[in-house]
Amino acid sequence: MLLVAVFAVAFPAFAYYGHQTHGLAGVAAAAVAAVVCLAAGFIAITFLALFRDPQQSVNGVGLAMLFRMAIPMAVGFFLTKLNGPLAEAGVFGMIVGFYLVGLLVETLLAVRLVNGFKEEQVSKAA
Repeated sequence: MLLVAVFAVAFPAFAYYGHQTHGLAGVAAAAVAAVVCLAAGFIAITFLALFRDPQQSVNGVGLAMLFRMAIPMAVGFFLTKLNGPLAEAGVFGMIVGFYLVGLLVETLLAVRLVNGFKEEQVSKAA
């Protein structure tokens, strides 16, 4: 929910910039970038939650990083190569912007999640 809230706060700024520079295509580019980065963030957090065991936490973090980075990069590259209105409106730059916003929030969530798993293991051992 925190990730959605932060993206909801950041979206108007990206949409305003997109509208000022490219009109409705800029707003659409901001919306596509937000959805792509939000989906990648959810997938990354899901991998962290699936790999709860301390022995598996490195795998979870690795898969989370892979999907958090690969999905926005692939979509951005694909949309840029299509050379349509979204590419002209700077969708790749907006994906990078939303990626950085999402990375900050997801990193904070991942640290809390992994620390919670450690505390859970310690309480089970005691």
